[in-house]
Amino acid sequence: MEFEVFKNKLINKMNKININLDEEQVKMFYNYMNILLEWNKFMNLTAITEYNEIILKHFVDCGIVVKFIDNEDKILDLGTGAGFPRNSN
Repeated sequence: MEFEVFKNKLINKMNKININLDEEQVKMFYNYMNILLEWNKFMNLTAITEYNEIILKHFVDCGIVVKFIDNEDKILDLGTGAGFPRNSN
């Protein structure tokens, strides 16, 4: 998927759950998606490999919980697949 198409789809869907992404964050999601798909060829990290489904079922679904987590909170993603990194700043 071309970056601009990805960017528009991701921003549109994230805006619907009140998450605003800047250009750098969108690039990180895009890079992560491509790395995930590349490594998925060698080890079964996810059954979700279609671009639109990755945006919705991996990125947006994970984003929904953001409003319930404070920056100081620690969370554990246990046994739910490849897992998605969280900025630890």
